[in-house]
Amino acid sequence: MLLSWIRCFTLSCFVLGVTGCESDDPPLESPDAGGVVLASTVERYDFAFDLTTGEASSRLWLDVEAGARGCVSLPARAEVTDVRWGGAPPESFRLADGRMEVCGVAPLEGPLWLDSRLRVPESTVPYTQVGFSRRLDAQGRPFTYLLGWLESCDLFGPCDTAPGRLAHFSFDITHAPGDGVLCPGNLSRRDETHTRCELLGTRAPTYSAFMVASHPAWERTRLVDTDVGCVELYEPPGGLLGPAIDAGAVAEFLAWMTARFGPLPYGPELRVASGRTDWLGMEHPANIVLRDDLPWMGGPYANVTMHTLMHEIVHQWAGDRTTLASAEDYPWKEAVAEYLTYVFEDEHRGEDAAVTLAYWDRLARTASYHLRPRDTPKPSFLSFVNDIYGTGPLILLVQLESLLGREQVLTGLQAFLAEPGVRSIEDLRQALEGASGRNLRLYFDTWVDGEGEPDWPYFQVEWSQGDSLTLRVTQRTETGKVYPCEVELELQGAVPEERRRVTVSYGLAPESATAGFTVKGLPWKVQQVAVDPRNRLVNRRSLGLAREPVPQR
Repeated sequence: MLLSWIRCFTLSCFVLGVTGCESDDPPLESPDAGGVVLASTVERYDFAFDLTTGEASSRLWLDVEAGARGCVSLPARAEVTDVRWGGAPPESFRLADGRMEVCGVAPLEGPLWLDSRLRVPESTVPYTQVGFSRRLDAQGRPFTYLLGWLESCDLFGPCDTAPGRLAHFSFDITHAPGDGVLCPGNLSRRDETHTRCELLGTRAPTYSAFMVASHPAWERTRLVDTDVGCVELYEPPGGLLGPAIDAGAVAEFLAWMTARFGPLPYGPELRVASGRTDWLGMEHPANIVLRDDLPWMGGPYANVTMHTLMHEIVHQWAGDRTTLASAEDYPWKEAVAEYLTYVFEDEHRGEDAAVTLAYWDRLARTASYHLRPRDTPKPSFLSFVNDIYGTGPLILLVQLESLLGREQVLTGLQAFLAEPGVRSIEDLRQALEGASGRNLRLYFDTWVDGEGEPDWPYFQVEWSQGDSLTLRVTQRTETGKVYPCEVELELQGAVPEERRRVTVSYGLAPESATAGFTVKGLPWKVQQVAVDPRNRLVNRRSLGLAREPVPQR
């Protein structure tokens, strides 16, 4: 997912996924069915939804001990009705404190299933589009979107909201005649008012799999048709995305990704839809939803449409097939999607990569939180999530490129994403250590975790020049912390042709805040030294030494 680049909110008391109606019921007491809470895992969600009325019905297939008597507890809205245990009324049922507790005896053979109903209101979680919404496009036609996100799938029925839960899904969608409808997995259309999707192969996380998107005027266009996959665009006539998407570059990017990370995780067909959304893009298994006016937005990237599309394609592997262990691991998901897009830009798209780095750097230097905030009280998720789009790719990957090498970083990511499952930032560290043979514990401890506003370093540069140039570079921080890093300097003479870049490394275990460097044979006199000229390091820079690049309008 790519958020808007505008920092427009800091929420003091908002926690995504717990913003539903408050229940007046007393707290849940010991269950009636023998006082036993059954260990259970939701293996599959069968979700039926009527886009015209908002009526939803869910069937959850659970893995529980055969014949066990007890209760299952899951997050659920207070408005859930018609709860059934294996097709029959449960022995007991209660809703309180945002959870559903339903009790009975598990079947002796086969899985247990729980049925329920819920009318999903047309409303969204504050400051997001998460929920069920209808938004009019420029021609007054409704874009309808059922959108889940981290810890929010209980908006649509009982659901295990933990980010690391992977499951199978099916969707039966009722809609107005002729409407185009997309949902995750293999798509089929029974008739003019019914669409079905089945996601029964590679498992997917609940945060991205709960998705239904619809538009009455979508037309389907085949953008890419290659051996590694096909991409189809769903967009109304006259839409902006089609002309802005370089189909050849998308095909090249798909080949680049599949060569490194294997086939598209959810089948060879990838559907890209145009919609009136708040976010630039959102990944769903086998589907991507892009904001319909992306080409008009300009903004942080050299080509915002292509960058966003490639970023969301990466999420098919990094975020969907391999997902988060917890909400605090969100930074790795976005960092990997941004980084791999940047590497492709660097290798195949000319100057695009430099613009991407400059944007990340501007974001990172104004970050209010660390990648994994350790503040007390813990900040709300949305208050720091915007920060990580700059600090995430730079700290977790680009800076390590300078210290380890790009091939080692890519090899680490291949190991990290090799299998479906759940990964944490710690797992990423271990994968990079395995690929490089280097100990990264101090690096991660220094850069990733912390309380309060980050104390990023700035660099004081002193030099003297005779037969050779001697540089003395000192890290400056408020706390005296010394960061493992490599800092690039640009030596500048009196005319533009007099330029040379050199690198000063503090290594992965710096022993001092000061590092020295000698340059021999420099035929001109140094007038100024610019710190981090290519925006590859999170730092405050040294005032007066480097001019900010002008942002793209």
